[in-house]
Amino acid sequence: MATRSLQELFVDRLKQLDRFRRSLDGTASRRIILVSAGSGMGKSWLLKQFASEAEGRGARSVLIDFSDGQAYDVLTLVRRFRDSLGETHFNKLTAAINEATAPRLVISDSGGGGTGVNFGSSQIGDVSIGDVAGRNVIKDNLFIFQADNPLVIQAIEDRITQVFFACLSEIEAAGPALFLFDTYERTSQSSEAWSPNVTDRWITRELLTRIRDGRLRNTVVVLAGRRLPSFGVEWSQVIGVMPIDLFTQADVSAYLRENRGLSSLTDAEVQTLYNAVQGSPQLLGIIGDNLEQTVRPGDEDDW
Repeated sequence: MATRSLQELFVDRLKQLDRFRRSLDGTASRRIILVSAGSGMGKSWLLKQFASEAEGRGARSVLIDFSDGQAYDVLTLVRRFRDSLGETHFNKLTAAINEATAPRLVISDSGGGGTGVNFGSSQIGDVSIGDVAGRNVIKDNLFIFQADNPLVIQAIEDRITQVFFACLSEIEAAGPALFLFDTYERTSQSSEAWSPNVTDRWITRELLTRIRDGRLRNTVVVLAGRRLPSFGVEWSQVIGVMPIDLFTQADVSAYLRENRGLSSLTDAEVQTLYNAVQGSPQLLGIIGDNLEQTVRPGDEDDW
């Protein structure tokens, strides 16, 4: 079967897409978008459409689905952001990471003094680094933080965070930046009351707070999940809640007949299919796939 674009299969989310465009264009103050809905309602589909829309407008974006099994900490997050938004814009960040994670050998004498030998350390300042991976991109040594003292780890994370947002501010000056977070309920340590893990704490305290306080003026963040954290009134000017409703029978008809090319379906057949899916976007997508394969049996030759 020929591959269809997201836009070709998109249906009944025009209101959400319009609101997203206004946030990305800066004509709306809601630059933190909350998408909360149950399973199968099309949250992931919507985020992919947002990413496609951003790409079409020349905006830089990063999409993280927290169901990917990755254990995220501050270092993993900023590396993922950097790799998606464009490594060439984050040389100072990579240099800071290399400096913080470079292996060191410390030899202590009996008097308590010590001699530090730094292997592979980098000068951050103007990024005068010798280890370059071509095209003016600093190569990440891919090491992790090494320290026994939690205060040292915190100081390193603060430094990495500071450099990351300095780089992001430079990107913002050239155009919008978009952060898309899917399956966000995975950033809570509890399935009952919201209990943030290190990922949610960093995203809220560092990324979202900078948007709220006006320190990031050209960045949009979308949080999507079955459950999302709550925000106080101090967030009301920048947060927009974007509901996702079940499809109507008219939506089902438009999707199958127009978007899927199944124009031969009768009204009675559409009614039967609508009753079967009960407006669920996920079930409708599965039925659409199956029906296309049924009415176009020769498509398997396109493998």
